[in-house]
Amino acid sequence: MEQFSGLFARLPKTIPSGDAARALDILVEYKKETDLTRRDRARVEASREIALAEITKRYDFYEKLFAAVFAERAAVTRKFFKVIERGMAEKNTDLVLAGLENLSAMVASSPLANLKNLR
Repeated sequence: MEQFSGLFARLPKTIPSGDAARALDILVEYKKETDLTRRDRARVEASREIALAEITKRYDFYEKLFAAVFAERAAVTRKFFKVIERGMAEKNTDLVLAGLENLSAMVASSPLANLKNLR
C-alpha cells in the first residue's frame, strides 16, 4: 500500500459524480471487451486445434499410403529385375525384353499422378 501512497496523495479529495460514472462506464466497457477478446481467442484456439488435428490426420494417411505404394513398387521392381536376370541367364531375349518393357512402363508411371483425387 505504501507504494501507492504518493498516488493517493495526488488524487482530489472529491471526485465529481459525472467523472465517477464515466470511469465506471469505461471499466464496464473494458470488462466487456476483455470478455469478448477471451471468447475470440478461445474460438481461434479451437479452430487452430481442429486444423492441426486435420493436418495430422492427413499427414498420417499420406505417410501410410506412400509407404505402402512405394513398398509395393519396390517389390514389383525387384521381380522385374529377377525376370530380366533370368532372361539373361537363359539367354532368352524375349524374357529380357518383357522384363525391361514392364519395368520401363512401371517406372514411367507415377504413383503420385492421381494424388489430386485423394483430396
